[in-house]
Amino acid sequence: MQLNEHHSRASKYYLACVDCDWQCDAEFRLRCPACRGALSPQFNPKNAEPQKASEPELTYFDFLPITSRRFLDPGISLPTPCRPAAALGAEIGLPNLWLKDESRQPTGTTKDRLASVVLAVFREFGIKEWVASSTGNSSTALARAVRRDPSMRAHFFCGRDFVDAHRFGTSDRISLTIVDGSYADASREARTFAEESGLVWEGGFFNWARREGLKLAYLEAFDAMARQPDVVVQAISSGMGMMAAHKGAAEYLAAGRITSMPRFLMVQQDTCAPMAEAWREGRGELTESDVIDRPTGLARAILLGDGRATYPYMRDIARTSGGGIVSVTQAELAAARRLIREREGAEVCHAAAATIAALRTEAAAGRVTADQVVLANLTGRSRP
Repeated sequence: MQLNEHHSRASKYYLACVDCDWQCDAEFRLRCPACRGALSPQFNPKNAEPQKASEPELTYFDFLPITSRRFLDPGISLPTPCRPAAALGAEIGLPNLWLKDESRQPTGTTKDRLASVVLAVFREFGIKEWVASSTGNSSTALARAVRRDPSMRAHFFCGRDFVDAHRFGTSDRISLTIVDGSYADASREARTFAEESGLVWEGGFFNWARREGLKLAYLEAFDAMARQPDVVVQAISSGMGMMAAHKGAAEYLAAGRITSMPRFLMVQQDTCAPMAEAWREGRGELTESDVIDRPTGLARAILLGDGRATYPYMRDIARTSGGGIVSVTQAELAAARRLIREREGAEVCHAAAATIAALRTEAAAGRVTADQVVLANLTGRSRP
C-alpha cells in the first residue's frame, strides 16, 4: 500500500487495514470498520534511520507511530543483547545461532517494550483511563509503566489460573479483577466492563501500538547481527510478537537495511497448539472445535486457547515467508530450558525455551540447516 499525498501531509503515519484497502489518518482505533481486520501504522521507511540514543524508542523513533518524543517516558524498556550462541548452536546443529535475550528487560519480558509505546500512544491521543487483560506479562509491564505516570489509570482483568503471574500491587490507579475462567473469559469480561463504563479497551493483539513496541526487539537484533537472519523463531500465543517481527523486517527491507525477508518459524506447546495443528492440516482458519477452554502447560505465557481471530495472520506470515507453525512437547520444553542454562548461562522461561526446542527438532529433520543464520528471540525469564 502506497503512502498517499493526503496522509503524508496529515501526520507522520496513517493507519491501514492489513486485510483490505481501508485506511484513515492517525487515531486510536483497533480494527477496520470495513472488514474487522487488524490495523497497522504506515509510513515511509525510506525516510527512517536509527539514531544514537540510550533508549530503544529514541534510537528507533523514526520507525514508531509517535509524533513527538515528549510522549515517551524514559526507562520503561531497555536495549537488550543479541549475540552468537556458539555452544548452544553446536549442541543443536546450528552453528550460526543468535540469541536475542529479552529476559534483561525491567519486568523480565519483552512486554516492557509494548508498555512503553502503548502509553506513549495513549498520551498522544489523550487517553488517561483504560481497561486491559493478559496472562500476566503484558499487564505486569503495563502496570509498572502506569505507576510512573500519575495521570494514568488502568483496570486489569485476568483468569483465576493466572493470578500469580500478575506481579504488581493494586492502588487507586491500578486495579486487578479476577475472573473465574480462562484468559479469553477475562478478556470478554474486560471488554464488557470497558463498554459499560465508557472506558477505552486497550485491545491486546489488535492494539497496533503493542506490536510497534515489540518490533523494536527485532530492529535491535538486525542491527547487532554480523549477517542478517535467514530464519527467525519465536513462541506464540496470539502471535502478536511474530506479527511485529514481520512488520519490522518488512520496514528494514524497504529501508535497505536488510536485503531479503527471513523465514518466520512460530512455536506452540503441544498442550495448547491450535495454530500449529491447523497449519499442519493445511487449514485457513480455526473453528469453535479448536478452542481449548482451560489450557494448561509449562509455557504459561503462551497459554491462549482461542486463536481464531489471529491465526489467519500467522498462517499468512508462515506461508509467504516459507516458514511454519510447529509445536513442541512438554519434555522438549524442559530439556531446551536446561540446555540454554547449561550452554549459555541464561535463565529463561519455558515460552522462551520453546524456540530452542523447535530449532532442535527442525535441525534434526533438515528443515533448518547448519549454513543458515538463525535468530531466536528469548522473550523472557521466569519470575520467582
